[in-house]
Amino acid sequence: MTNNKILLLDDNGDCLARDNMVIAFFGKVPFSEMVEGAKYCVQKFLEMTPKDALKWSIIGITADTSKPLSDKALARCLSTLTVTASKKKDIHFQLYGPQKFGPDYRLLLYGNKQPSNEGFLNETNVVEMGFPREFLSEMGEDAFVDMATDLFEHMPCDSGYASIALCFGQESKNHIAGKYMAPIALRSHGYDIPDNLPTANSLGDRCRGARWLTMLSYKLIDELGGLDSMKKVLSDGVETINSKNGVLFRAGATPEVGDVNHYQFTPLLASVAHAIEGITYFDDDTLIELFDFDSDKLNRWERRFWQDQYE
Repeated sequence: MTNNKILLLDDNGDCLARDNMVIAFFGKVPFSEMVEGAKYCVQKFLEMTPKDALKWSIIGITADTSKPLSDKALARCLSTLTVTASKKKDIHFQLYGPQKFGPDYRLLLYGNKQPSNEGFLNETNVVEMGFPREFLSEMGEDAFVDMATDLFEHMPCDSGYASIALCFGQESKNHIAGKYMAPIALRSHGYDIPDNLPTANSLGDRCRGARWLTMLSYKLIDELGGLDSMKKVLSDGVETINSKNGVLFRAGATPEVGDVNHYQFTPLLASVAHAIEGITYFDDDTLIELFDFDSDKLNRWERRFWQDQYE
């Protein structure tokens, strides 16, 4: 893993792109079946977030404007995380800060009363947590894995992951951010590029692919032929951790980032990618703007672990 922090600012000093440590869970069931696990994740996120770090919020399905986060607004968000409330309506909120764009800390929760599978939609629920990249080194890799495993134990989901991620700042400037983010991601294969809210509209019960920590339900494991069959593809350095809700795959003691320009590859991640190819979601057009609306370039990134050096 490289320790080079990434932070790209615009002329006003606002973040265009940066790296964060991201944890995300996805589940294609009525959110009432996941809400207790989601509540647990939210509580743990708040415990791990410094006091007063969360300054901003977007609350409600139709909301798209950042507003200052008040204690009352936070309490309102938490009050929706019940089985009764989630059976009545969709639940959506984002809490983040201290920065308005490209925040150190971010919580995204989108719970569907009943995920839609009509037309182009194949909805899933998503709970995503973002931390500064240094959060991993400060906590320590083993402690971080223990934390992620604990969250997974409480979260009945189809898939989840934890990864160092390249995150955009202002969505209106994605076309600028992508000119920097895409080349980094195509060179350093261990980075995630998340835009998980719109991705959740079409992910269904699939997974987003191999990450440092990849979490899969036993249902998806069975679709892949079972864990023993998968282990025939996995490299020796990939650890598997069984939990109540599925299996966590740890691709190395520390995240592989890589740099193909310097012949630094990510073989552990590649072996996970090959093992889970059958349940991986490709052609995620929600990311196309970050790749300059070039579908071939997006496909190269999504299929980066199938390049010659990994075959």
